[in-house]
Parts: sequence; structure tokens; C-alpha cells
Amino acid sequence: MPKLWRESLGERGCRVMLFERTPGGPIYREVWVGGVRVAAQKSIGQVMSFLGRDRAVATIGPSDVQRYAQARMSGQCSPKGKPVRARAVAADLVALSIMLNWATRERRSDGTPLLTHNPLRGIRLPAEKNPRRPIETYDRYLKLMRVAGEVDWRLALAVALAESTGQRISAILHLGREDLALDRLPYGWVQFRGEHQKNGCDHWVPLTKNTARLVRRHVRSLPAEVAFLFPADTQPTHPVDRWFMSRRLRAAYQRAGLKPLNGGLWHPYRRKFATERKHLPLRDVAVAGGWKEPRTLLECYQQSDAATLQGVVLRAPKLYSDGLREITPTVTPSGRSHTRKGRRKSRLEKPVPVFGT
Repeated sequence: MPKLWRESLGERGCRVMLFERTPGGPIYREVWVGGVRVAAQKSIGQVMSFLGRDRAVATIGPSDVQRYAQARMSGQCSPKGKPVRARAVAADLVALSIMLNWATRERRSDGTPLLTHNPLRGIRLPAEKNPRRPIETYDRYLKLMRVAGEVDWRLALAVALAESTGQRISAILHLGREDLALDRLPYGWVQFRGEHQKNGCDHWVPLTKNTARLVRRHVRSLPAEVAFLFPADTQPTHPVDRWFMSRRLRAAYQRAGLKPLNGGLWHPYRRKFATERKHLPLRDVAVAGGWKEPRTLLECYQQSDAATLQGVVLRAPKLYSDGLREITPTVTPSGRSHTRKGRRKSRLEKPVPVFGT
């Protein structure tokens, strides 16, 4: 493998750091955006062990990627022998590709690059055919809110902000008093700062009436010296840890008699926010929810639903030569029909149904 580097600017404005905790040990990666770690330390040693640490990286080809994907998804080269999904395999290969891209830009003392080309460039990575993207519903949210305050005094507001603003839980937990503008019409606004967002952009979001009421009640209960809306129990000068709040949320689900969705805990509220606003302009929904690119919102968050599908199929206008027209569907009587004299109608006498109505 090429020599390890400490820092690198990624293609999407990220700072990627690959390092070894001990010389010759597993290689770990971290991804930072705007000074905030968005991807935790993750070992990519299984990729190197499978391909061989002494192998020339220029010889890696599509067959090696396919063999690794099959072995990883079957659990043969996983740390605990546990099978993983295609997305986890793609994340390992993307980390390796980042290393190889750096090696093509890094130069030796004589000016030659460490690696002439990235052998993974152009190779199709494994992709989920049916990715798990669970979405929450409003009726489950109401049941959860009835017991959230009994589990933790911060949980009700955190869930309400996730449901009404669609923001990531890390951005919600870093909110402070200075991020609130409760006097701004109609019910108040809240600011999510870029240092706690993936897109790195500051933006203000209006509060709903019920959420604004919860915010005001929550702020009144906070001590005057506490700056964060969600302070930690042991260190009130710091925000509470997201993993602690995730455990509290699971406890609230259990108390409410609900089962957490498989494949997500806080993010299903983000998908709910996006799906409920499919009828609104895509750019405005992306800005309100903190998405940098509307394409991500459209492909990964907004989902189809039965009511919208029925409207697309059953309530669509018909295209005539002079344009679209709204029509009223005609109902053809079912069963056998007879004339006044009692004889059965012939095939030519029966009305011809109009297709598509």
C-alpha cells in the first residue's frame, strides 16, 4: 500500500484523515466537515487483509472488488463473521479509493507520483437494490410524545424539533439560547449553525405553533447560566451526547408500546419531513431541511405513498388534441342487460367502454 497520509481535502470539501493507532496495525479513517466529525473511526484493515498488504495496488481489478464484496457480504472477512449489506462494502471500497486518489497526487522527491492512476476508478461499487429507508408516521409520533417527558426532560423537545424541522439530531442537540428568535413572526424561528451541519451552511427555520410552545416552556425551565438547550447532566456547559439521547429515545419507544423502525432511529423523522412536503418547491424544502443538493433530497428522502399514487393514477386529466381536460369517469353497468322486450342485447347494442376513464 502507498504511504499513509494524515490529512487530505476530499472532492466534496471534506477533510479525510487516515492513520494507524499503532505502527503496522489497522488503518482507520475519519471524515470531518467544517470542524465536525461526521464519520467515526472505522478500520479498513479487512480490505487490506483480503487483498494482501504486500500486493501492488496497481493490479487491483474488478474481479478483486467482486470477490471482496461477496466475502464481506457473506461474513467471511468481517471482524465478527457477521454478514453486512452492500452499503457497508461500498463504504470500505470508497475509503480505499480515497487513499489511492491521494497517492496519485502525492509526489516523491524526484517528482514522480506514488501511484500513476487509481485502479478503482470506473469500477462499479456494490449498491443496495432495496435500501432500507424507514419513515416515521404522525400517529406514532403522537404516541411517543405522550411518554417522552417521562423518560427524559429533554427528549420531548428533541423529538418535536426533529419532526417539525427535519434537522439532523446532531444539529438539534447543539442549539443554544442565542439560536432562538422567539419574537419573530409567526411563532418564532430557530437557527441551525453550519459548524454542526453537513453542508456547512447557517440557516433559519420557522417553528410551528406547538413546537414554539414547547421551546418557550423548555427555556423557562433551564437555569440562567446554561447556554445549551440540551445540556449534559454531568457537564451543563456541553451539549448532551447524541448516543445518550438515542438510548433515551429507544426507552421512550418501549414505554409507548412501539417498536423502533428497522434501519433508523432519528433519520426516519427527516424522511417524514421530506415526504410530507413533496407538493412544495424542491429548493425550499432542501433549504428548510438542511440539504445542500435537492438531488439528495429527491433520491434518498422523499418517498412514494399510497394517497399520492392514487391521485397520480385516478385523478389525472386526459390529453386531447387541444390540451388537457378534466373528465368525469363513466360507470358501465355490470352483469347481463336486457332490452324492454326481455331479449338479451346483442354485442353491437352494448355500450363500448372508454379506456382510461
